[in-house]
Amino acid sequence: MCLSDVYINNRNEGNLLMRNIADIKIEGNILVMTDIMGIPRQLKATVKKVDLIDNYIIVDMERDPA
Repeated sequence: MCLSDVYINNRNEGNLLMRNIADIKIEGNILVMTDIMGIPRQLKATVKKVDLIDNYIIVDMERDPA
């Protein structure tokens, strides 16, 4: 079984968003990530990188204009 961790902007422990992601669905500019327990989380972001060897995903979060 291959599960991945999701990080915001870069692979740094301080940027860890979710662990043990089993599924990601892309619905427009929304990512729906589901963990190994089946708990989904929605995030307005884009995928920057998927590393299938080291099992991690980097996302870039969209920020609302100030």
